[in-house]
Amino acid sequence: MAGISPLLLGQVFALLSLLVGLAIFGLALYGYRRNDSRAMLALGCGIVTLTLVSTVVTILTARVFGSAVVPASSEANQLVGMCLILYAIVLARRE
Repeated sequence: MAGISPLLLGQVFALLSLLVGLAIFGLALYGYRRNDSRAMLALGCGIVTLTLVSTVVTILTARVFGSAVVPASSEANQLVGMCLILYAIVLARRE
């Protein structure tokens, strides 16, 4: 790994994380449509919030407000994603 910079490696892993998150969302959306399960929809939205939305919010926050605000917006976004996943788990127990 002599020729690969750590920054490039981080960007590659971030891109792979986004792609896997979108794939999981696609499967959850398929499960929602197939079984009419709101829990699957909430799970997919939670995962997209933790992956895609989190990355976009972090980038936009850093560009607009500077790096001082990034931790707060990132943590708030992660909290929303985890709440959606928790809601999906609780909702799945009721269905």
